[in-house]
Amino acid sequence: MFLKLFAIKVNIIISINVYLHKETTLKIKDDFLKALIFITFPIVLQSLLTTAVGSADVLMLSYVNQTSLSAVSLANQVQFVLNLVYVGLRTGTTAMTAQYWGKHDTASIRRLTLVVLRFSMGVSLLFFILAFFMPTQLMHIFTSDPDLIQTGAEYLRIIAFAYLFMGVSQIYLCILKSIQQVGRSAAIGSVTLAANVFLNAVFIFGLFGFPKLGVTGVAISTVISRAAELGLCALDAGLIKKIHLSRDDFHDAGSVLTKNFLRYSLPVTAEGFVWGGATAVLSAIMGHLGSDIVAANSVASVVQGLATVVCFGFAEGGAVLLGKELGQSNYRKAERDASKLIKAALISGLAGAVLMLLLKPLVTGIVRLSPQALTDLNNMYLLLALNAVLSSFTNTAICGIFCAGGDTKFGLYCDFFVMWCYSVLIGLFLGFVWKLPPVTVYIIMNLHELVKTPFVLKHYKGKKWLKNITI
Repeated sequence: MFLKLFAIKVNIIISINVYLHKETTLKIKDDFLKALIFITFPIVLQSLLTTAVGSADVLMLSYVNQTSLSAVSLANQVQFVLNLVYVGLRTGTTAMTAQYWGKHDTASIRRLTLVVLRFSMGVSLLFFILAFFMPTQLMHIFTSDPDLIQTGAEYLRIIAFAYLFMGVSQIYLCILKSIQQVGRSAAIGSVTLAANVFLNAVFIFGLFGFPKLGVTGVAISTVISRAAELGLCALDAGLIKKIHLSRDDFHDAGSVLTKNFLRYSLPVTAEGFVWGGATAVLSAIMGHLGSDIVAANSVASVVQGLATVVCFGFAEGGAVLLGKELGQSNYRKAERDASKLIKAALISGLAGAVLMLLLKPLVTGIVRLSPQALTDLNNMYLLLALNAVLSSFTNTAICGIFCAGGDTKFGLYCDFFVMWCYSVLIGLFLGFVWKLPPVTVYIIMNLHELVKTPFVLKHYKGKKWLKNITI
């Protein structure tokens, strides 16, 4: 049943996006918007598939039991932090690669690839060691519930192997997008996600004669899917000669390129730790407030991901296009295009929020949660809609426009203030001093997008991001 529903969902998504892609390409005369839609289409499709997989995972785990759903949600905070490190590495990579691509400097792109891989593989190895050898200690950070700790630790010890594969594949897919090979990147990612949801169903429910493995099955399917993803990346690397690495590239990846990469990546990586660390603390706060709020948040995260998927696609695609213009020192055009990007993102964010509210009865009707968790989820919806609209601007500006020009430090300072000085402090105070109801604590501490918006708007108007970082 789940596989059939997933296949139908994917076919509908592909059909709608192909139609919209054809229609907008024919009707929109603006070159930037045409290019934006063309480059964003595969990114959004892959992101929609990612959200579909997340939705299927949440739905399937909710049919196992709420403990499994909550444990996996908390355990995945480890991978969430790892993904934020990857975001930092990918952002620096995108900023430099897109501008080198604008200058047709493929030799520097190849050398940069090796520089980034060294860092990503080292970080992946560190997270593997922590998750494999210290899973129980990691789970103690997020919850004091013995059942959640035991279930989450079993999951972490297996999924740790997936981190090793991701260290290579995530960077390779980032390079593909940065040189406008988004179709290849989306194809690899889509195959991986489809395999993941198929294997999840097989191992969770014991299809085709396999035993019912529950949470363990989710971890095994993820490891297999990530290994397959790396294999597809290796196969693709042999076909794209523009980033085909040679022995000479290993010797030419010099200190100057490494220094420039670190200059733009370290602030974003630090921002990832700041934001991710704060988000992990917020998850820990909820974990100590009860499993009901954790389960509700698991569903809410998927819902908000669906509402903002197009916005994140615009940010990622816009960063490539703006970076290419800035690499050619076309500052006026980059400024005009950035304004168009913001407008497109806001429209998509508003549409996503409306869609999310319209689908509320469907979502709350199909997930299996306790009565209290379902009540909490219903109370979260207006906040999710507000954040969908506000984050369409803040994320597009910080992750797309600012990073395209190498302006990566602002996001670090902004997130430190908003996440730690507002969300974390107020969450700790309201949850453990005033001891307000869990859903009230959740709503107040997640108003960070509202707090962040004025600062981002002011920085956007300051235009410090308009610069060529390859000069």
